[in-house]
Amino acid sequence: MNQQECQTANWQALGYVDGSQGASSTQFNERSSACSEYNVHADFKQYQLGYNKGLITYCTESHGFFVGSHGKSYQGVCPQNTAQAFIKGYNHGQQLYTAQENVSRAERELSYEQHEIDNQKEKLNDLKNSLIYDQLTPRERREKLDEIDEINNRPNDLKRKQHQLNKLKQELEKVRAQMNKYY
Repeated sequence: MNQQECQTANWQALGYVDGSQGASSTQFNERSSACSEYNVHADFKQYQLGYNKGLITYCTESHGFFVGSHGKSYQGVCPQNTAQAFIKGYNHGQQLYTAQENVSRAERELSYEQHEIDNQKEKLNDLKNSLIYDQLTPRERREKLDEIDEINNRPNDLKRKQHQLNKLKQELEKVRAQMNKYY
């Protein structure tokens, strides 16, 4: 916080913002420390009042779901009477987030594999031409044939990755359907 922010701070409003965003209550210490550089005293009572009100909006099951489904971390700030509901929602949200991330990762891998196959087509032609036109030792010929086999097996990898992606998408839809019952 700068000097003007410290001098005009509404400590209750700052506490509310921090609480409603699930920030650790140590956030007050950081704010207070910054303001002490300008000889401005932070009002802990007002901050705590606002912080507790902010936690009321943060520490709900539906907000826990939102936090978890966006891959955000939970700082353990919810009071005991609301923590259980928040964590339930948070865990459900994390399930959804993980399923979405798995699908995204599989899509990236599939895209990369397709790109690699496209790039290997030219190399395959070069290898075939080398087998036909170059004078190769039996060992060199075997190495080129092995490379050709490896390239020819890439579409199998692509099919396997596509199958994995389809399974992950089905799993994601199951998780979404489960979560739609709650949220």
